[in-house]
Amino acid sequence: MNSEKRLRTATPRWLGVAVKALVYLEKHGELCASGSIARSIDCEVTLVRRVLTRLVQAELIAAREGREGGYVLTRSADHITLADIYHAIEIGDPIFPGMMHEPETNPFCGELAIAVSEILAESERRMLEVWKSHTLASLAKRTTLAVGSSSHHEGKDNEASSKRE
Repeated sequence: MNSEKRLRTATPRWLGVAVKALVYLEKHGELCASGSIARSIDCEVTLVRRVLTRLVQAELIAAREGREGGYVLTRSADHITLADIYHAIEIGDPIFPGMMHEPETNPFCGELAIAVSEILAESERRMLEVWKSHTLASLAKRTTLAVGSSSHHEGKDNEASSKRE
């Protein structure tokens, strides 16, 4: 079953969760449990853990298991681009899904769908060019909220979550 979970197709939502989680880790500055990350970015912990798994596999973050476990960036946020994050998540669906239905038997609709798909592919290539020029650090600097780094575990409700990591 774990291999099935690993094969799940990532969606554009996963990309948003990844960006938020990584900015949180950058601002937090130390080892952080998935439960704390999930609460801080207002997301369900199960999805956060799936996304964090992808980021670990891409070596953008490291995971430490156990009661005192958690996640931390593997390198400086100045050396992680938004394009790195995008590639780590490996979105299965296009960024702009559902705009055109699959080509049907109607030749006009089929040709139009191909033309729009080409334009969307070009849009994604250009988006990645821009994303390569922005780092996790530069994105984190655009946010003004401070993230507390007082304690690894913020209370007893975190202990159960941490034990599962």
